[in-house]
Amino acid sequence: MVLSNSTIQRHSYVFYNDQGRAQQVHQSRLSQAARIDANQDGILQRDELLEHLEHDHQGCHHHAQEKSDPQALVAELELHLQRKPNPSAKGYHSYEQVGQDLDGLVAKYPTLCQKVSLGKSHEGREIWALRISENIDSPEVAKRPGIVITGCHHAREWMSVEIPLHVAHKLLDNYESDPDAKRRLQKAETWIVPLVNPDGYERSRTEDPWWRKNCRPVEHDALGNATSAVGVDLNRNYWDGNPDHLTLYRPEGDTPGSTDDDWGATSDDPDSDTYRGPAGGSEVEVTGLLQLEVGHPNVRAVIDHHAYGEMILYPWGYTEDPSPQKDLLVEIGQKLNESMGNRYNLQQSSGLYPSSGESDDMQSVNGLVSFTLEVGRSFQPLPTTIPATCELVGRANLTFIDEIVRRVEDGSLPPRPETGPVQPPPHEGAPQP
Repeated sequence: MVLSNSTIQRHSYVFYNDQGRAQQVHQSRLSQAARIDANQDGILQRDELLEHLEHDHQGCHHHAQEKSDPQALVAELELHLQRKPNPSAKGYHSYEQVGQDLDGLVAKYPTLCQKVSLGKSHEGREIWALRISENIDSPEVAKRPGIVITGCHHAREWMSVEIPLHVAHKLLDNYESDPDAKRRLQKAETWIVPLVNPDGYERSRTEDPWWRKNCRPVEHDALGNATSAVGVDLNRNYWDGNPDHLTLYRPEGDTPGSTDDDWGATSDDPDSDTYRGPAGGSEVEVTGLLQLEVGHPNVRAVIDHHAYGEMILYPWGYTEDPSPQKDLLVEIGQKLNESMGNRYNLQQSSGLYPSSGESDDMQSVNGLVSFTLEVGRSFQPLPTTIPATCELVGRANLTFIDEIVRRVEDGSLPPRPETGPVQPPPHEGAPQP
């Protein structure tokens, strides 16, 4: 539905909370409220909010395999419409607390882990990684199979921060008492990156619960046109600079700067939540991750956490064609699911909704085994659910480490192709090749 500015401004949109009290929609949310208010009576009814949520957070219709908690999502949407912080934030780690937690692990286990910065965000926050392995200062560590575990590409997906931190603790706190934990540190180099998008995460915690992108002002779009928009969807921005891989960032027929031919849940509109950015690899968060994952020859696999849906997703996302690694991915994915009591749904990413510029696809084309875990049933579940979710999904992460190590040792994991260094675009707004 397209509405004129005068129509939007004429309404004072409200919804009623569970206590029957009218809640005012914030001025900055009037356009979204107008789209939700199907009968245009100025009142956002519960069924209208639910109908809005029937189209998932990328604007695509919900897939049958995606599990959700409509009541929790409506509550989150209402906070977003009011532009009020979610009170559940206090039950999740803040950016500062993430750093402190990593510092505490380094202080407690100095021979087993190192805190490493992958770069600095637009607002000056370090993108922290924790490198974990036995005898961490030894050059032998870089010869062990590398596994990268990440969270929070998307700012509002708070549970995705907690799981990587939980895995770090499982690996380190159990090193002395659990032979499996010790073996993982002896056999693998594990990188924990709990907070890929620190700026967006803090904005989501303090200003807008449903903020998704990073917070860098987008001064120019892909054609060099000036824009006042803020933020890029980091999981639509992946490109390693290899011209042969550009189609994974921008599929054939998708014209730079045009929204008319946008394919799947990816947009050239700088104001969109799924904006791919002015150029592939334009964001420091993305190049920092790629330089770790593609730039370290021993890294063999990546598992990335998102929310929500209780799904295990594997490449491809940019096409519905099957990956040449499909048999391997399904086999490993089934083991991850078995470790969680087969509670999750395993499927190709494009089967949920197609999109381009995803981390999984760019990692896969560089020879890495790559999965996305969509955890939980809303973006910000109640903090009381954190321990159980972390324990469940943490088992899949530990299984993933074990599977990669085993397959490297027995030769059943295909070798990585030789790749050059990651080459981000020369400057923002540069036309794509």
